Amino acid sequence: MSSEFSALLILLVPFAGAALVPLLNLLSPRIVPAFAVLVGLASAVIAFFLPFGMKPGVYFSYEVLPGVFKTGLLLDTLSIVPALIATWIGFLVLIYSIGYMKKEENLSRYYSLVLLFIGSMVGMSLSDNFLSLFFFWEVMGVCSYLLIGFFYADPKAAAAGVKAFIVTRIGDVALFGAILILYVLSGSFEISANLAYASKIGLPLLTAISFGFIVGAVGKSAQVPLHVWLPDAMEAPTTISALIHAATMVNAGVYLLARVHPLLAQVPVSVETLQWIGAITALLGAFLATFNNDLKRILAYSTVSQLGYMVFAIGVGGVFASQFHLFSHAIFKALLFLCAGAVIHELGTRDVREMGGLNKEMPLTGMAFFVGALALMGLPLFNGFFSKDMILEQAYEHNSFGPLSLAVIAAVLTAFYSLRTTAMVFWGQQRNTKHVHEAPASMTTPLVILSIGAVFSWLLIGRITASWSLSGFEGEIIGWKALAHETFVSKAFMMTAGAIIAGYLMYMKKTAIGNFLGSKLPVVGKSAGIGLGFDAVYGGFVAFVYGFAGFARNIWEEYIMEGINKVTGAVAVLSSLLARKMQTGDIHWNLVYIVITLIILLGMVL
Repeated sequence: MSSEFSALLILLVPFAGAALVPLLNLLSPRIVPAFAVLVGLASAVIAFFLPFGMKPGVYFSYEVLPGVFKTGLLLDTLSIVPALIATWIGFLVLIYSIGYMKKEENLSRYYSLVLLFIGSMVGMSLSDNFLSLFFFWEVMGVCSYLLIGFFYADPKAAAAGVKAFIVTRIGDVALFGAILILYVLSGSFEISANLAYASKIGLPLLTAISFGFIVGAVGKSAQVPLHVWLPDAMEAPTTISALIHAATMVNAGVYLLARVHPLLAQVPVSVETLQWIGAITALLGAFLATFNNDLKRILAYSTVSQLGYMVFAIGVGGVFASQFHLFSHAIFKALLFLCAGAVIHELGTRDVREMGGLNKEMPLTGMAFFVGALALMGLPLFNGFFSKDMILEQAYEHNSFGPLSLAVIAAVLTAFYSLRTTAMVFWGQQRNTKHVHEAPASMTTPLVILSIGAVFSWLLIGRITASWSLSGFEGEIIGWKALAHETFVSKAFMMTAGAIIAGYLMYMKKTAIGNFLGSKLPVVGKSAGIGLGFDAVYGGFVAFVYGFAGFARNIWEEYIMEGINKVTGAVAVLSSLLARKMQTGDIHWNLVYIVITLIILLGMVL
């Protein structure tokens, strides 16, 4: 199978599956889940074999509108890795959904949207054209809106979907503006052509373009200050949470920044901005996860934090490090969300204070969650350790010590909330009276696969770096033995080890710390509980805009437009009165008026 045909299939199969699901549902709703899983499997298998036939810098162009618009597929490691993540994590989510969504209604809509979600992420990552990339980018936005608000009868879910749609649109407008400016300057939507042309653009305009891309990524990948939509997106089914956080939506912004990094690197203020955005987001997300008691929101804020590390890596020039952590994070975060889904499915609550002791009744889920937590906190020999250490080492070599210090503090908090969450959910005494049991095989099988991935996926580093080099990107080919050696002797290892130890010590003293904060600094917990007030500020701003718009509308309608109407009416009345006086019925006066009018007109002409 040629690379061109494989690339087309990996793009078309999910879209075709999404279109066929509603039709199959008319025949037999029972076959819809199995069909969706088969479509997901087909996409994943095609994606798996795609890199083997890849050649450096290969892309295929197609005349979508002959003579008007041409687009194509770009096949390199940077584009294929997100496609692999989307298809394989999506496939596991579809398997998991058989058990998790079994009793829900509207399953044809659910499975159709999931396949469309997967296909749009694949299309976005493989696009060689900014316009087609933006098209798939927007399709993802629509899918996220519909899936976050899947339980639309619940007002909170409906509001969360609307919030995600509106907040991400802010970034989308900025991204589209940057794309249009580039097109006007270069005359092309092709990504490679625009990256090559960037060096010819003046710095002020290039800065505006670069910030358009940054704002677009900030919205999609939930970076500060546009991170507020992601925690609320937890009103979606947990399977969708896993898909958004691990495989699709939030990965898109990180991928975009990595793709346009050659352009961003020409604007020093842009990469410096990325460093601080990423580091602040990493710290903020970890801080909010520390003070939260909603299991899914803890994992949501954790995702915000880990995405911050990836953006931070791109800011310090570690494009490969960001994509390697994207790969690792997809595995362990999907694992954590699906474990959380199994727990919520059994208990019917998301509050970790109502859990505890579940390791006895759900040992497999408990062990899988612990593996994911260890990978998240970056414990040595788990995949998160190697990818996060690579980011910290890149930042150290770049001398970005300010943002780096924030990232290390975030790592301390990550270790703390990872242990705290695991302990409150699975260890200690059981704080609920509901009888629970292990999830069905359709839900536990993906947990086992992802657990293995969280432990061993970093061993693929040799294959990944070789493919990265083959694609023409900078970076040395490094095997797993060399990676392990370099990681353990790096300066960043000391930071990682120190952060884990500090986080563990915080966990051991959690009661004392909690009592101190509760008595001395209660404002910390209260502010964290409301997300540091971001939603309140945005809500106040929206209320102000709405109020001002209402005031302006009232002025316009009641005074300006109504005033114009009244003046127009008065003028018409006065004019008619004057005209009526001229209509005397006497021919002599009429002749006088005609003569006077002619004299006036003649005077004007002369």
